[in-house]
Amino acid sequence: MPSKELKEEAWKFTNKDTLSIETMGKTKVFITGSNSGEIEIKLRYIAKPDEKFEVKETQRAIYLKANILNYDPHKPTQTYFEESTLIITVPHGMYIRCNGSSGEFKVTGFIGVLKAVYGQGRFSINNVEGSINLQLAMLEAKIQHSKGSFNLSSGIGSIRTKDLTVNGKSSFSTGMGIVKISLAREPESELYINSSFNKAQVRFNGHPVTGYFEFIAMADGGRITSPFKFDKEETFLDDIKNYNTSADFGKKDDYYRKSFIRGDSIPKITIKTVTGTAQLTR
Repeated sequence: MPSKELKEEAWKFTNKDTLSIETMGKTKVFITGSNSGEIEIKLRYIAKPDEKFEVKETQRAIYLKANILNYDPHKPTQTYFEESTLIITVPHGMYIRCNGSSGEFKVTGFIGVLKAVYGQGRFSINNVEGSINLQLAMLEAKIQHSKGSFNLSSGIGSIRTKDLTVNGKSSFSTGMGIVKISLAREPESELYINSSFNKAQVRFNGHPVTGYFEFIAMADGGRITSPFKFDKEETFLDDIKNYNTSADFGKKDDYYRKSFIRGDSIPKITIKTVTGTAQLTR
């Protein structure tokens, strides 16, 4: 049997506004920001007849795309691109757009916009400033030492942050997983945290707790915990989330809404769950 040889290709581009990346299988992508003004791309892979990466340049954008040739529906998608790695250096201020069926991303030291739409993926984001938007069916996300506006949403999976600065309207939401937001300072903008069936937690780490805080949980099964006394408590009707039969669609259930204001009434911070826990910690 011939040995599998690891190959490498490299490209360099200047004066681009957008980088578009489309991956599938087990492709790994490493993105680092720089002040160079250039996009540098290295692709490491083992050549296979049914796998191909395309690199396309336009006046203002670069497009990277993983293609499966002669796709075999009986072969699991995750078995494709098992040995493929993209190592990318981008100038600050770029718009990075990622999409595809699956991928694993590590983004470090970047200032700009990152948007991803995937079936499933893992994202590790460290020392990033700007706008982060991740929309996945299955998401595992870890964000550290970062600053900006964040919009993360998934049906399944966990979202965890550490040393986070929120200075733009932000939302972190998942259906089945845990959402734990650990802050570097008090939020400057509206913040929404939701885990339908697990824990939704915001941790202030000793920083001033100020703003309008609203907690929502289903009356039968949800839990709300806060170190501060509530100013207002009420019950309201909202859609049920567990559909056992088609007859359940459109039905309502009782939810608790509890709130308090500390200092200014801005920003608004919402922590929501259905049958999990909505928790605020100092």
